[in-house]
Amino acid sequence: MYKSIVMSFAAILLCASVALAHGSGSGPATKSVKLTIKGTGATAPGGNTGPDGQCVNTGDPWLDDYTGTCSVPGNCSCTEVSATISGSNLKTVSNFYITDDEGVDPVTVTPVSPGPANPSCHLNLGAFAVSDSSGNSTTLNFVGVTCEKLTGFSSKNPSGNETEETTSGGWGISSTPAPTKTISGWGTFTGTVNDNTHAASLTLNGWVTQ
Repeated sequence: MYKSIVMSFAAILLCASVALAHGSGSGPATKSVKLTIKGTGATAPGGNTGPDGQCVNTGDPWLDDYTGTCSVPGNCSCTEVSATISGSNLKTVSNFYITDDEGVDPVTVTPVSPGPANPSCHLNLGAFAVSDSSGNSTTLNFVGVTCEKLTGFSSKNPSGNETEETTSGGWGISSTPAPTKTISGWGTFTGTVNDNTHAASLTLNGWVTQ
C-alpha cells in the first residue's frame, strides 16, 4: 500500500459529534468515531529514514523503535504524508509517517503459473497527529496488512489484473507524544490503494473516551 513514492491520504471526520482532541467538559465519556483518510505522500527525507529503510526520528516510539527489526535490510521503506482534515473541530494532520515492511509476507509458496505473478501481503506501521481549532493534539498509531487485490481473471486472462491493493488493521491513541488532553481510543481500519493512480482511501472506526 505504501510502497509507491506517491500515495494519497487526508482525514475527514464523518462523525460530527466527536473531535479526537476536544474535551467535552462533562467528565469522561466514550463515543464511537469514524474517519475517512485520503491525501498525498512521498518518500521521507533522509533524516527520517533509517539504515534499513524504516521511519526514524518521528518522535513516536511506535515507529522509531522499529529500528533493527526490519525483516530483511532494504525491505523497509518510509513514506512521509502531507494530509488535510475537515469536519467537526479537527483542523490539521501532521507528522504523518508510514513504515512498510515488504519482507513480512505470509505468501511463501512459489506462484503457480499461469496464475498471478505477484501474490503478496505485507506489514505497515504508521502514525499521525491530529489537532483541533484550540491547538489540542492527539497522535494515532496504526498497524495493518496490505494485500494485492486480483480482478478481471478468466480463462483468457488467468493471471488477472493486479491494479489495486486492500489494507486492514487496527489503530490506537499513542502515549508518546502524549495527548494534550486526557484521552484514550482504539479501533479498526480498512482501505484501498489504486496501483495506477496511487489514489488511496482509509476508513477508521472505533471508540474514544475523554
